[in-house]
Amino acid sequence: MATHLSWKHLTQLGPFRWNQVAPARAARGAIGVVVPLALGWASGQVDFGAYAALGALPAGIVSFQGEARSRVAAVVQASIGMALSTLIGATTAAMSPWLLVPIVALWGYFTGLSVSLGQRWSVAVLQWSIALLIAVGLPFGPGEALLRAALVLAGGLFQAGLVAASWALRPGSRERVALADCYRALAAYASSLAAGKFEAPPAAFPAGVALTDANPLLPTPVRLIFIDLLEEAERIRASLAALATADDESELRALMSDAAIALGLIADALIVARAGRLPLIRELRQRLVGRSIVLQSAWRWAGEGLLGQLRAVGRTVANLERARAREPTESPEDRRLWATAYGSVAQVLLTLRANVTSTSEAGRHALRLAAIAALAEAITQATGLYQGRWVALTVFLILKPDYAATLYRGVQRAVGTAIGAVLAAAADITHPGPGGQIVGAGLCIATAYALFDASYLLFSVFLTAFILVLLELLGSPGLLTAEARFIDTFIGAALALAAYLAWPTWEGSTAQEKFARLMEAHRDYATALLRALARPGSVDAARLRALQVVARRARSDAEAAAARISNEPARASWTIETVEPVIAAVARLAHAELALHALALPPTPATERADIPDIASTRIDALATAIETAMNRLASACRTLSPPDPIPPLRQIHAQLRSEAIVDSAVVGFTDRLIDAINTLDAIMRERFAAAFRGRPVTADEQGAGDPSRPAQR
Repeated sequence: MATHLSWKHLTQLGPFRWNQVAPARAARGAIGVVVPLALGWASGQVDFGAYAALGALPAGIVSFQGEARSRVAAVVQASIGMALSTLIGATTAAMSPWLLVPIVALWGYFTGLSVSLGQRWSVAVLQWSIALLIAVGLPFGPGEALLRAALVLAGGLFQAGLVAASWALRPGSRERVALADCYRALAAYASSLAAGKFEAPPAAFPAGVALTDANPLLPTPVRLIFIDLLEEAERIRASLAALATADDESELRALMSDAAIALGLIADALIVARAGRLPLIRELRQRLVGRSIVLQSAWRWAGEGLLGQLRAVGRTVANLERARAREPTESPEDRRLWATAYGSVAQVLLTLRANVTSTSEAGRHALRLAAIAALAEAITQATGLYQGRWVALTVFLILKPDYAATLYRGVQRAVGTAIGAVLAAAADITHPGPGGQIVGAGLCIATAYALFDASYLLFSVFLTAFILVLLELLGSPGLLTAEARFIDTFIGAALALAAYLAWPTWEGSTAQEKFARLMEAHRDYATALLRALARPGSVDAARLRALQVVARRARSDAEAAAARISNEPARASWTIETVEPVIAAVARLAHAELALHALALPPTPATERADIPDIASTRIDALATAIETAMNRLASACRTLSPPDPIPPLRQIHAQLRSEAIVDSAVVGFTDRLIDAINTLDAIMRERFAAAFRGRPVTADEQGAGDPSRPAQR
């Protein structure tokens, strides 16, 4: 298979996302690092303070992961692992240096495998390997090593304490901001509909994560109100999607304009102080009181439902201050849900076990990282390279599961380290003394933390300068350490890049499974919606919401895979030219499903269920079965990268549904869009996979042509 290397990443020094500079977070993390240093200096044990700072430094980076309790849990996990790694690294380096080669390989394998557990776990586990290699450069016997490990643990737990202390600062503000962002996104969507633009609704709400991991000090009544507001946001999104294609454009645009203003007022009311909230609520009520839909509108009841939801949200926000603050309580059920959300030990072990294979992306990355990290350590031991631990450490920092991140981080880390080493060496020439070094270290780490999300290059510059100052406090000569860090980082970066190019794990080879799961998730969601419409009450609202979340997550995974494929060398079968049209068609499919969800949301009284004719239920069930078969075949095509087997004649089945006058016209219209999206997916896969199967590129004529042998399905 012909591939080519995209060298553009090797010259990229950006992006620089200045809007993501985080001074408050930087101040908290810097306090956690500088306080141990200052205490060590004041007590005459600056080396003890430096070890505690070495524990606080990575823990500060880990504290950027998660939301509330999950953030503290990540820091604690990282701190315990770093302490154990420090003990093992220091004692092994002192007693049997060559034994470090298999130890580094083992740490490398587990670090690579941890990517299967998600971002929070993988960042925490990475710090274990970093602590191991830093300790290698400072060998001690078991007693002294145990003391250093305890200091590392104390520094990490100090950072955890600072994170927990931050909960007391304006509890609920983070959740309010996240909810306000949800309603602003809905306001923007309503504005686009008012302007006559047909766009997909917001895909996901940030408040979902914030409320799942809410501030533990947030009073339970307030948290429940926030959850209710998020649920109403979900319902409003579905209602807007259902109204997006109404025929009466003038009346619809007027309603969407009013809805956009109301949603904007709600967003503002969520984040202002109480004195500023009351006027906003008053204005919201004035806009909604008396607002109704003209009687002859075909979508009258959907519009009235939207207005009712907006009024309900207004009342909820107005009552926000009435929720009496009390000591937060946590029931056994709350604890069980929290443990489920963040992963029990059993779940973690099952996930790791499932990925201990060379067929998974995480498993292949783990093997590659273990092999190249062990090679780097073996080279260091064989050559006696001065402070050679930086070679293996650089491999851990640079080598990632995907192509773009590995190249990007490799160049950024190498350049940033070079600049940071020069800065540290220049500062060393001035001989500032321990006090001046601690001040300089504090400024460097605060700047590094602030720039963590803004620029990896600049983060590397100031992190390198901080570490070199810290090592000088521990007795390492400044200029020699800077020179060694410069050389070793370039060796490690070269080894990491060479390892990836020698054994790449292209996203294109794993994306096919993600897209297959995408088809299956939307299969389950679409068929459940249709069966809920065919027989009201047969599928409960919680089940529909759960299927919606799974489909949304699968779509996010597929979009991330598409972004990564765009940064990889071109491949013959699963290219960005194939996945982008698939993503676009799935977006239309999701929009149609969301509109159907709006019809299925209102509970139907038992007296009305009997009025639904059996013939209508039978027709909708038949369509659901046909869609299930079609999506199964599309999922199979994604896995095999071959043209899909012929799907059922969806248009013919839908024509029978349309002929039944007793079926709601809205159901007919939304299922029409659903079928169109599925047929588009079928056409894309049939054309692109067939061309790839033949081993030649798809021509422009083929891209625009359908399958003439199957006109009935179009």
